[in-house]
Amino acid sequence: MQSAKHQHTILSMMKDEGHCLVEWVAYHHYLGFDNICVYTNNCTDGTDEMLIRLQELGYCKHFENVVPEDKKPQPHALALATKNPEVMDSEWILTMDADEFLSIKTGDGRLPDLMAAMPDGTDAMAITWRFFGSSEITDWNPGLVSESFTKAAPDMFKRGWGVKTLFRPYDQIKLGIHRPHIKKAKQEPENARAMLAQHWVNGSGEPMPKEFNLSGWRSTKPTLGYDLVELNHYAVKSYEAYLLRRMRGNVNKKADKYNAAYFAIFDRNEIEANNAARHAGPVREIMEQMLADPKLRALQDKAYEFHQALVDKLRTTGEYDEWLTSLKEASQVGIDELDEILFTQHLPKEWQDKVEEMRKSGIPDREIALMISRSQTAKKGETRAALKKAAGLVDDENPYEDAQTDDPIKKELDDEKERARAARKKEREERQARNRAARARGEVVRETWAEERAGKSS
Repeated sequence: MQSAKHQHTILSMMKDEGHCLVEWVAYHHYLGFDNICVYTNNCTDGTDEMLIRLQELGYCKHFENVVPEDKKPQPHALALATKNPEVMDSEWILTMDADEFLSIKTGDGRLPDLMAAMPDGTDAMAITWRFFGSSEITDWNPGLVSESFTKAAPDMFKRGWGVKTLFRPYDQIKLGIHRPHIKKAKQEPENARAMLAQHWVNGSGEPMPKEFNLSGWRSTKPTLGYDLVELNHYAVKSYEAYLLRRMRGNVNKKADKYNAAYFAIFDRNEIEANNAARHAGPVREIMEQMLADPKLRALQDKAYEFHQALVDKLRTTGEYDEWLTSLKEASQVGIDELDEILFTQHLPKEWQDKVEEMRKSGIPDREIALMISRSQTAKKGETRAALKKAAGLVDDENPYEDAQTDDPIKKELDDEKERARAARKKEREERQARNRAARARGEVVRETWAEERAGKSS
């Protein structure tokens, strides 16, 4: 069997990350990734120019993501990457974002150590996030992310149990931001069974349940594993850095994603986590080698100036104090109170509309938040059950036997659809009744007319 062109590939999508790009590339280059591929779209701070120069210097590869009007940047880039041999011709691939740093905890904390600890025959490793908070830092600064922010969520922070997956490519793969899938898994039983045949492990090297191969993208208490590796997710950084993200938007065009509710959930500072920071010395050395290139140095300086200008603008806006106060208040929300935070940006539009109706009707945000939590569990159960049925793992008589749960929002939406169907049926029946009555009246008129004609003729 012919070996792949690359050993370990990172695939990422970026926009305006020039202020932290060099550290991110240097860090993962030091870990041992030999192929770092980045798609960019609509950059205004020179991130794309920096990546082009880094490609010329041999540190990464840059690809342009020209996004059609009706598409979102991230899924479009994933579709492009699936057809790109520079990405796919690799033994292993990890899809991750610019605010994520792989944190290997075994051995010296580098990729060879992780691969040596990985069980033989592994096809994919589901690596769980660890969310890092602001460390109560207010000011934006261009220092090392992995060194500046060392306070993070504890292991049992369930909101932070999303995964990113280090995987071997396979036939009919469909790339996703959290994990790969296989095309037509529900329609083609053979495809679903091919996924089931893979050997997936968690971040401790322990086997994942087979159904996770089909649809999972979050760890659970039984499948959680942090012993070998985790993925540091610097979702908020400092208060000002977070406000800049709010001004800039995000790669999936989600309006107002970075609000105080998001900050309240993900500004987690409960524990000290220094594993990634231990690499600061060698990462700085690689950064110095990179920035010895005058062109790259100039481009990074330009990116710093761009973001510093945004910070200056942010600080002079009339809303700065109000925004900063709202974030500091949000950061005081305890980890045990998060299920009561109403956070709707990740919901489908019909759910968001229903939430707004509930709020207008006077239902407290806390109750709505708890309803959403239960509803999402139900939806995930239905998806898993459908895929299990396709793979022949669920009894046909009850394909959703593992998906039964209290789902108040879905029930409300279903009830609303049923009411609409009933209203349409009633309207249709009334219209048919009117038509029958009209026809009957027409027949009476015709009979009378005929009788009158007969009388005149006689």
